[in-house]
Amino acid sequence: MASASADVAIVGGGLVGCFAGYFLRARGRSVIIIEKGAAGAAASGSNFGNLRLQGRHPAQFPLSLRAQAIWEELPRLSGEACGLLACGHLYLGLAAGDQAKLEGAAREALAAGLDVELLTGAAARGRWPMLSSLVTGASWSKRDAVAEPGRVAPIVARLAVRAGAKLVEHTKVERIEARGGGFAVSTDRGGSIRSDHLINAAGAWGGEIAAACGEPVPLFAAGPPLFLLRSEQPWQGPSLQAIDGTLLLRPGEGGAAVAGAFPRVKADLATGVARVPSDRLPQGLARLKAVVPGLGRLVPGRVWSGVEGYLPDMLPVIGWSGTRSGLVHAFGFSGHGFQLAPGVGAVLAEQIATGVTKTPIETFSPARFADAVTFDDKLWHEFDPELVARFRRQPVAEDAGDQTVAKTAS
Repeated sequence: MASASADVAIVGGGLVGCFAGYFLRARGRSVIIIEKGAAGAAASGSNFGNLRLQGRHPAQFPLSLRAQAIWEELPRLSGEACGLLACGHLYLGLAAGDQAKLEGAAREALAAGLDVELLTGAAARGRWPMLSSLVTGASWSKRDAVAEPGRVAPIVARLAVRAGAKLVEHTKVERIEARGGGFAVSTDRGGSIRSDHLINAAGAWGGEIAAACGEPVPLFAAGPPLFLLRSEQPWQGPSLQAIDGTLLLRPGEGGAAVAGAFPRVKADLATGVARVPSDRLPQGLARLKAVVPGLGRLVPGRVWSGVEGYLPDMLPVIGWSGTRSGLVHAFGFSGHGFQLAPGVGAVLAEQIATGVTKTPIETFSPARFADAVTFDDKLWHEFDPELVARFRRQPVAEDAGDQTVAKTAS
């Protein structure tokens, strides 16, 4: 490719990169988006499709609410039928000990301004009779929604391009150099892209860019086992998620549903593939039959997983680089990036245009990994053990319900 220049170069043509490109163009900045494959084809187009507000870390709520408002405006902004379904989200408790977790999640959501409702198991079954007596309680958030990632991701890429962003697909970044107060990005197609600012929105591959810029973070790749499902009685209710991670279910298109279950599986960054073991489908079907028996006979379809980037504290890296002036990171969304993406794109554009953002993101700074690593409890329950074994080998100290360790490499 020929050499080119722009105010901002974005590495990564997923939802975060394309939303950032759109909002930067709205602020008058020229943009080049560099994507190693097809725009939106990685995790942005192959995730579960939850636009979930409840159940987040408290620091994510301002960003999540900003994102949801943009999602709700996306049909108008894009001029396309985006297929968003405002079905709500139901967190399910399936054991006596889950009630305290549901109550904690509800308190945090209410404090952030969300409209959530705690339900007893009987009340949940009364509203959604397909559920079984295994349901001991639930938390209901009615503003939450779902969307089809494979449909929405190309729409957002087109939105950015129509706004004037240049999208360069099937182009891999090989080297990033600081040059003349900005950046020179070399690719495998030759030439160089010059920019004043650079956004690292490379998803599960974002850790490689951060490390090359002198900011290594403990990022690892994984993927959620997912499968398409048709049932005797189609699921038309809310998006379901067991608080223990053993069940995911949401309404899909054409009477189908999308289902899944943790633990998450290993993903290979070199090939961009996360293989789902053969035993995960029967396990997932068995759990669905037990918890949602009203579905009747189940007929599974395609099985897949996306490649997502995770960090031990299950929080993303968002913010200015501490080593390269003009570089801003936005990667490692730990399975939460689909819903957050438009809010992140707006924040990145705001930061680059004004130097600051009105949405608090300090918790997500890459600097948090300089001296210590905090572990979210989900790390030990929602991933195959081999994925987190290296963290288990480090000395652990309790810290406010999570686990914090000194940064001693395994």
